[in-house]
Amino acid sequence: MASPDLSALRSQRVHPNLPRDAPADGADRTDSRIDAESPPPTVVAVDHNAAREQLETIRTLMERASTYRRALAPAMTAVGLIGTLAGLAAPFVIQDNARSFAFYWLAVGLAGACTAFLLMRRQAFAAGEPFWTPPARRVASALMPALFAGTAVVGPLVNIHQEGAMIAVALPPLWLVLYGCSVHSAGFFMPRGMRLFGWGFVIAGLLSALAAANPHQIEPSIRMAHAVMTATFGGGHLAYGLYLRWTENKPTA
Repeated sequence: MASPDLSALRSQRVHPNLPRDAPADGADRTDSRIDAESPPPTVVAVDHNAAREQLETIRTLMERASTYRRALAPAMTAVGLIGTLAGLAAPFVIQDNARSFAFYWLAVGLAGACTAFLLMRRQAFAAGEPFWTPPARRVASALMPALFAGTAVVGPLVNIHQEGAMIAVALPPLWLVLYGCSVHSAGFFMPRGMRLFGWGFVIAGLLSALAAANPHQIEPSIRMAHAVMTATFGGGHLAYGLYLRWTENKPTA
């Protein structure tokens, strides 16, 4: 009778506490413990409408960079002309006090905004394009907070010192800084030049504030405040509008 092959029997021996087909090192038990302790996968709901609107906005902004540039040129030129003419006429048509100065330039700003709105709307309709698009809504929402702040501070300031020239001199720096921040915010949805344009107003506002803070060298007056608004709000928009017209057919950065 043949003796059994001891090496074959030894190779077939398994651990007594494990199933025959389980590995002896306990790897499956470790993996099962890890799977049991790990949290279940989180399912994130995707808003397809919001994602589609985001993609449409990005695509529209990329396709209409040159269109925005052409639309800005007449709007900026018109606003610049309104501001310049209003600044030159201001000493002759309004009283020489802070209240008249503040509400006069608020009216000038409103007239410029309405003119720019109508020009851009007419240009969009003439080109057969929708006007109130998602990018246009984003630009408007970026402009509003700082513009609202610049309008809201007028009442409290002029009620404190209605006749004081210092209040009128302090308003242009504040307006310029807030307007520059507003334009810079809108510039993230428009060509890069708008952000630089906004920085120009911020710097002009800071420089005029430094000049107003030193009354020993420059005597504050209502006429000086009119000159600051004419040079910045009027001259700044006019210069940028002419620049856009001059470079309209050249590639933008």
